[in-house]
Amino acid sequence: PLLEDVNFSGARGILVNITAGLDMSIGEFEEVGDVVKEFISDDASVVVGTVIDPEMTDEMRVTVIVTGLGEIRSRHTSIGSSPRARLNDSRRTDGTFDYHELDRPAVTRRQTAAPKVIKKSNPEVLPDTDYLDIPAFLRRSEEVEA
Repeated sequence: PLLEDVNFSGARGILVNITAGLDMSIGEFEEVGDVVKEFISDDASVVVGTVIDPEMTDEMRVTVIVTGLGEIRSRHTSIGSSPRARLNDSRRTDGTFDYHELDRPAVTRRQTAAPKVIKKSNPEVLPDTDYLDIPAFLRRSEEVEA
């Protein structure tokens, strides 16, 4: 009775959990499946599971979780209205996507122009870091011996 006022026609996925006692028959299980099939589209993914609860007698609890409702409508309205539009988008002018572009790593696809390096005419004198080539435990042992 609860499903009669709900429209699941655009649903992309449905999870149905049937909890009943040991007295549940196959006919009752099929009846739940038939009722759910009436409200969904043909391309929806449906997963049905059962739980046997020995304490439940002459009753059945059906839990339905539906995903993807309204996605079709929201996809059409969101195209071109994104506040963060990418400059390096791989979409073609006809709206299709260039999947060959995905063969390149995302880092190189999203890369902007490299910043220019400005060379100083008077380079700073860096401290001698050759001692870092020696592992720390050897440097410490030399400090202890000295």
